[in-house]
Amino acid sequence: MKNSFFSITILSFGILNLFCAAKADWTHWGFEGGGNKATELWFINKETNQRSLITTDCDLVADGNGGTECADWNGLSFDESIGKLVIEKRNKFFSYDVTNDSWENYDNSWKSPYDAVLKIPLIYRDENTGITKLGQNSLNFQEKQNELDLWGTNLTGDKVPINVTSGLLIKGRDVEQSINNVGALSAALTGLPTIPTETKLACGLGSGTHGGDFAFSGGCASKVNEKLSFNYAAAITMPGQEYAGDFEDKFSARAGFVWKLGKSTKPSQISLKEKKELEERIKILEVKNEKVISQNQSLLARLEKLENIAFDLQKNKDFSLSKSTSE
Repeated sequence: MKNSFFSITILSFGILNLFCAAKADWTHWGFEGGGNKATELWFINKETNQRSLITTDCDLVADGNGGTECADWNGLSFDESIGKLVIEKRNKFFSYDVTNDSWENYDNSWKSPYDAVLKIPLIYRDENTGITKLGQNSLNFQEKQNELDLWGTNLTGDKVPINVTSGLLIKGRDVEQSINNVGALSAALTGLPTIPTETKLACGLGSGTHGGDFAFSGGCASKVNEKLSFNYAAAITMPGQEYAGDFEDKFSARAGFVWKLGKSTKPSQISLKEKKELEERIKILEVKNEKVISQNQSLLARLEKLENIAFDLQKNKDFSLSKSTSE
């Protein structure tokens, strides 16, 4: 029976955590067995030498004596591109998914046509500039004394925008949603009164939307005198939003006052109330005017009668004088 024991070190704690988050104390993978014993794959803690069995494998092959035995494993590695273990046995390669306990054939047939090749590292740090590059189409970091710069570059090294396609959170808040909320809150507040016109107090309700988010508002404006007015209002976004932050992140308020400076002048236009009062006064004057006209007509009729009487008297007097003279 052939016994072998190989182990590989997991350089990235994130890779190990991906496959065994509940076993964060395991630092290595290892296997032993072969021949007349199935090969066993283990999680291993290098510090305590504790181990936990992952799986067993026995791929039967001829033992040279007319019988069969379990094929030996000739190597164990890890392919970061697929996130799986790679096992070599019988001059073939197989991939093993630790999470799903599944095996697949592993294609390792690429042969380089070049004299020498070197795999490009996934993470590269330039010690001279302090720039860390992640990937060939790079996400770049540069550490400075009081900040960390972040930018993207393409294959030619030119800077390109970083497009976050699945949402960006800052302190648990969705940045895009926060921008939309600010727009909706502002729009809702603009629908409220700032100066009452015809009364001492004016109140209202408003609503606003931006980018698909909605907000509601309420507020009042009060007039202290002809020169001084106060206004106050508050708005809140529609409830039920995810990643919107705490209450203060979804609430907006304003307060202010208006102080009129200089000499107060009456506008040339009149209000509806003033117009109504003026119309009432005109109607009253029209009624009074009609009464005066009626009275004048009556007086004119009486005056006409008096004139007729006077004319008759004058006519009779002239007639009498004429008759007396002729005699």
